[in-house]
Amino acid sequence: MAKNKEFVMTNSFGATSTTDDVLAGIDLKGKRALVTGVSAGLGVETARALAAHGAEVVGAARDLKKAKRATGEVGDALELVELDLASLKSVRACAEALLADGRPFDVVTGGSVIPPPAAPRARPRLRPSPPLPLLSPSRARRE
Repeated sequence: MAKNKEFVMTNSFGATSTTDDVLAGIDLKGKRALVTGVSAGLGVETARALAAHGAEVVGAARDLKKAKRATGEVGDALELVELDLASLKSVRACAEALLADGRPFDVVTGGSVIPPPAAPRARPRLRPSPPLPLLSPSRARRE
């Protein structure tokens, strides 16, 4: 049985630290990560940094066309999946597809922002409760 290797961070990071500073010297080959919000901002940067350090990244976004444009430079280490965290149906569909794939994740991180208020809908939806990340049952309530 393989032993888990513990990694202790000895550096401190601050407001000027970059993702590359934080991941310096870390080899993520063989690791699989799920990153939400890969259509802009922190989600894109998180996916880019993880992929640059060898991780296989699954990027989730509401708008796959926007995500594809935003993550174009990430390369083949990124697989995009559709996920609208404000839609219970979308969350279930994405979760079922990822579970059916059968490959576990080593890292799950949220780069998503809280969706803007939507017009009232008849279908169930999720209302995120800060702070992020949202991909945790304890972080979302059914409305």
